[in-house]
Amino acid sequence: MTTAAERQALIAHIHDFPSKLESLVGQYSEAQLDTPVRPGEWTIRQIVHHLADAHFNGYIRMKLILTEAKPILKPYDQNAWAQLKDSQLPVQTSFLILRGLHERWAETLASLPEADWERAGVHLENGLVTLDQLLALYVRHGETHLDQIKQLSLS
Repeated sequence: MTTAAERQALIAHIHDFPSKLESLVGQYSEAQLDTPVRPGEWTIRQIVHHLADAHFNGYIRMKLILTEAKPILKPYDQNAWAQLKDSQLPVQTSFLILRGLHERWAETLASLPEADWERAGVHLENGLVTLDQLLALYVRHGETHLDQIKQLSLS
C-alpha cells in the first residue's frame, strides 16, 4: 500500500502534469506534431488528445469508485478513439481540458480520507482495482507518454 507521503507526491504529479506536457510539446513544430513518434505509432497530436481522453476516463472512474459500491469500470478502444476527427484538432484544445481536469482531479484526491484509498471498482479487463492503484497507474500513464513524445527528435 502507498504511504501518505508517497500518495501526496503522486497527487502533486497529477496536478503538475499538464504544465509538463505543454512545456514538452511546445518545443515541437506543427509539422512535428503530426509526425509519428516512431513508425506505426501515434503522432504527438494524437498522444496529446489521447491523454485528455484517458485521463478524463481515469477521473470519472475514480469518481465512480468514490460514489458507488464496486462500480463496473468499462474499457474503451483507445486506438479507435485516436482515429476520430477530434484527434486532428489543435493540441491546445486538449491542453485546456487537461489543465482543468487535473486541477479538479488533484483537489479531489488530496481531500480524501485514508479509508477511501482502499475503495475499488471492477475493471472489465483488469479486475478489481483500488483508488491507490489507479492513482499510480495514471501517473505512470502520463510519464510513459511524456517519454514517448521525447523519442521524436527536435531537429
